[in-house]
Amino acid sequence: MGALGSGAFTKLLGGGFDDPASQSTRARDLIDKKFGGETNLVLLVRAGDGRVDTPSAEQNGKALVASLKKEKTLANVVSYWDTRSAQLLSKDGREAMVLAHVKGDPTQQQKNATSLLDDYDGTYNKALTVRAGGVAAVGNDMSTQVVEDLELAELIAIPLTLILLLFVFGSVVAALLPLAIAVIAILGSFAELSLLADVTSVSNTATNLTTALGLGLGIDYGLLMISRFREQLATGASVEDAVRRTVHTAGRTVAFSASTVAAALAALLVFPQYFLRSFGFAGVGVVAIAAVSALFVMPPLLVVLGHRVNKGQMPWAKTANATTRVSIWARLARTVMRRPALTALPVLAVLLVAASPLLGITFGTPDERVLPKDAESRQVSATLQKNLRRRRGRRRVQVLADD
Repeated sequence: MGALGSGAFTKLLGGGFDDPASQSTRARDLIDKKFGGETNLVLLVRAGDGRVDTPSAEQNGKALVASLKKEKTLANVVSYWDTRSAQLLSKDGREAMVLAHVKGDPTQQQKNATSLLDDYDGTYNKALTVRAGGVAAVGNDMSTQVVEDLELAELIAIPLTLILLLFVFGSVVAALLPLAIAVIAILGSFAELSLLADVTSVSNTATNLTTALGLGLGIDYGLLMISRFREQLATGASVEDAVRRTVHTAGRTVAFSASTVAAALAALLVFPQYFLRSFGFAGVGVVAIAAVSALFVMPPLLVVLGHRVNKGQMPWAKTANATTRVSIWARLARTVMRRPALTALPVLAVLLVAASPLLGITFGTPDERVLPKDAESRQVSATLQKNLRRRRGRRRVQVLADD
């Protein structure tokens, strides 16, 4: 699953926020088919020394544009050197824009954009500096950023989770077992997304849900199974009987919980936008794989480990046996049941404080602002807003007409 899932990141797509049957999407498809497509790639070209309309810069600029117009994956290439439009020139005259449309459906556009940026992003003929922006470049940067964010999230979340599990279980071996289930759930879901991406569009944001939900459910199901197993061992049951009882009780709870969560997340599969549908793919997959791992991987591990599940006890856990630890949680549960309002109010207060930032939340389609400030496509957008003249609709039409 790890080998198959590692290929998912090159297949997953950005975008997917539009309904394929909506009027705006049909209009966009018509524009792509009849008029060569609207601009989704902006190349910001800067002269190495002086203005972009000097003879040397102009010669290299025209060579760049000519090369771009030969690309089969591009259409409607428009530049300052073609039109002499002030709308495509920066205020200081050192930067010019090249506008183009990357052809293809969302899958093809992302692949085409990646290939084009590899060829043209950077320095051209040692005379011009080329930076990419626009929807195509933003989507390409998002795909890269998702992978980097996942790596960072895992580097932070897994050690912190291990510390919490050590605190709960008081044993190194017992704390590692839920992480094993979580890792299987995450790798299995990446493999599932990789297979699905071969036959349908899958959003790269599904990987975020996969990691978060896989880690959470793996630990949740692992906690249920291991806690019940240790309880049974503490009562003097044999390892085989303890495992059998664990699967019969905690295993049934895991199966019911997974079925409920998977059924709820399956509702996302009905949406036409593949951005939302991908959350259904990831959610149902990670829940199912986490449950299967807990029911079919955890019991053999417990049989093999037996009483060694308590190995590597932490100092604070050596003075308390399993029965004592269970009784602490049991007393807490009884207290909550006896005083539900008294215990619910402070918890609710903490949750409300934690959720208070949502009072100022605004929703919108992700754009370059979701990227770090050092992302090139975001920097290009900022430069366009700051250094280039405001482009009015009538003048933009005139630029295209002149071209």
